[in-house]
Amino acid sequence: MKAPKRKLFGTDGIRGIANRYPLTPEMVQKIGVSYGVYLNSKYPGEKHTVVVGKDTRLSSDMIKSALISGLTATGVDVIDVDVVPTPALSFFIKEGNLSGGVMVSASHNPYEYNGLKFFNKEGRKFTEVEEGALELVIFNKFELPKASSDNVGRVFDGENLVEGYEKFIESAGRYLAGLKIGIDCANGATFKIAPEIFRALGAKVFVFNAEPDGLNINENCGATNPEFIASKVKELKLHIGFAYDGDGDRCIAVDENGQIVDGDQIMAIFAAHYMDKNKTVVATVMSNIGLELFLEKLGINLIRTNVGDRLVSEKMVETDSLVGGEQSGHIILRDYLETGDGLLTSVILASIVKSTRKPLSQLSSMMKKYPQKLKNLRVKEKKPIEKMEGVSKAIEEAGKQLSGRGRVLVRYSGTEPLIRIMVEADSEELIEEMIELIEKALREEGIVEE
Repeated sequence: MKAPKRKLFGTDGIRGIANRYPLTPEMVQKIGVSYGVYLNSKYPGEKHTVVVGKDTRLSSDMIKSALISGLTATGVDVIDVDVVPTPALSFFIKEGNLSGGVMVSASHNPYEYNGLKFFNKEGRKFTEVEEGALELVIFNKFELPKASSDNVGRVFDGENLVEGYEKFIESAGRYLAGLKIGIDCANGATFKIAPEIFRALGAKVFVFNAEPDGLNINENCGATNPEFIASKVKELKLHIGFAYDGDGDRCIAVDENGQIVDGDQIMAIFAAHYMDKNKTVVATVMSNIGLELFLEKLGINLIRTNVGDRLVSEKMVETDSLVGGEQSGHIILRDYLETGDGLLTSVILASIVKSTRKPLSQLSSMMKKYPQKLKNLRVKEKKPIEKMEGVSKAIEEAGKQLSGRGRVLVRYSGTEPLIRIMVEADSEELIEEMIELIEKALREEGIVEE
C-alpha cells in the first residue's frame, strides 16, 4: 500500500519549534483528537488505552497536556508515564497490550524544539502508511466526533509501569561489579533511570549532565557531543563511558582510552556476540563500509536502508533480523524491543565487556573503520541524479575505482537544498580524488550554486 503524501510527519514523527505551528496547544489538541478518532475507526468496538511520555524540555508539559486533552475527548484512556526514555513506550505497549503510544520529544535537538513520536499497537514506530492515514483524519474537512460526557477518557498514573521497564533493562544485563562506568544523560529522559539501573547492577557509576532544568537538554553533551564523556573517562580512568541523547533512544560509547565507539562499531560487537542465532544485520546507507567487510568475514549479511531507525526496524521485521541500527547510535535488538534503546544498548555492551573480560578498545578494534568524508554542495534544483548523464558516469567511475577499497554515495538532503557526496576509502588521497571527480561533474551539470 502506497503511503499518502505527508504534511506534518518527517523522518521521525512530527517535529518543530514549541508553541509554533504545528506544536501549538490548539494544533496538538487537534492531533490528539485525530489520533483518538483514528484508533476508534481502525479498531471499532474496542476500549482504547494509549501511553504518553515526555522528555525534560520546558515545553513538554504544555504539549503533553494538550495531547492528553485531545485523546480523552474521544473516549481514549491515557496512561501518563511522565519522564521516560522513548523506547520505554514500546515496552509498555507490548507488556500491557495497549492500543499505542505517543512520546513528546525532539530527541537530540535543542530545548526550543519539540515533537510527537507515535507508536502502534505492536510497539513499533508508525509506518509511513500509518502516518499518512492519521494525517487524513487531522486534515479532513468535517468536525471530528467526540465522546459523550459520560464516556470521556480517564488519565492514569503510570509510575508502576516505569519500575517494570527498569527491571526489564536490568534483566537484560549481568552483574557489573568491578566496572567503573561513566554516563552522560544529556540532561534528558535518562537522567534518573540510567544511574539507578547501573547501580542496581553493581557498577561504580559516575553520572554527568543529569540535572535537567528544561533548557539544558542536549546542551554540549550527550550522544551528539560524545567528546564530553570521552574526556571524563580519560580523566577519571574509567573502564567505559556511555552518552545518551535527550530521549534516550541513542547511545554512543567510549572505550577506556577515551576513544569514541559509534553505532557501527557497537553493531559489529553485537553481531559477533549473537552470530550463532543471527545471520543478518540491518543498517543504513550511512554505515561505514568497515562494518560490511567485518560482517562478511563472519558470514553475516548486511542489508542497508535509507536513513531512519524506523526504516531499519521495518526491514528487520521483514528479514527477521536480531541486530540493526544506525551509525548515530540507534541500536535495535529485536530479541528485546522493536525500537532503538540507548539504555538497553549500554547495559548489554557493558555486560559483554564484563563477560569476555576484554576492554572495549579490543572489542571495537575487530572492525576496521574506513576513513569517511561527507561534502555538501548547495544546489539550485534537485534534478534526478539518474537523469544527469555526466554525474551518473562519474559516480559509476568512482564505484569502479573504489571496488573492494571503499564506496560512494550521492544523495539529496531531504530537508535542505543540498546534494551530499559521501566517499569512504582506505586512503584519504583516494577519497579526495573521488569527491573531486563527482563534484566536477555536478558543477558541469550546472545545478550547483556558485
